Amino acid sequence: MKMKIRFYIFTFCAVMIFPTFAQSNLSFRDRLFFGGNLGLTVSNSYTDIELSPHAGYYITPRWSAAVGITYEYYNNRFHFINPYTVRFERYETHIWGSRLFTNYVIVNDVNDWIPLGFNFRIFAHVEYEALNYEKRFFSYYAKGREWHHSFLVGGGLRFPAGRRSSMNLTILWNLNSTLNNVYGNGPIIRIGYNF
Repeated sequence: MKMKIRFYIFTFCAVMIFPTFAQSNLSFRDRLFFGGNLGLTVSNSYTDIELSPHAGYYITPRWSAAVGITYEYYNNRFHFINPYTVRFERYETHIWGSRLFTNYVIVNDVNDWIPLGFNFRIFAHVEYEALNYEKRFFSYYAKGREWHHSFLVGGGLRFPAGRRSSMNLTILWNLNSTLNNVYGNGPIIRIGYNF
């Protein structure tokens, strides 16, 4: 029921925003973009590698939508696996899934508002993500895999790095946070690139 309500809110916002922006005369090819996020954490006891490529389309010069896939390799030498007794052991797993997101540039150039020579954009971001992981990731005795569905909202900064490319810093919060949440309770921080 909650996911239905969130879907309706997302759809309503998209329908309300779309007619207010004029279409530009860009070709289909010029409206396409590609990119992704890369995450890497390595230490002597912990390894976490994430690769999340995506492909998208500029609906208007400020509004875009994209689809992507996610793969994450997780290896922790001291993974806490049993909530009833204190027990740690090496744990290795693979997490994969897909995402659908849209974002809208609220401020096209911060320098127009605050003339200090900082040229970057501020955008709002809404995302649906489905991740598949081993149940044992959260419960030692659980077997098999399951899907976790997340509805993420937030925003970020886009730093232009050429005519079509940019570096993106995105901060998101999971509105569907549960006990078995891959992201935990804090914000989700992503650094990515579009071209």
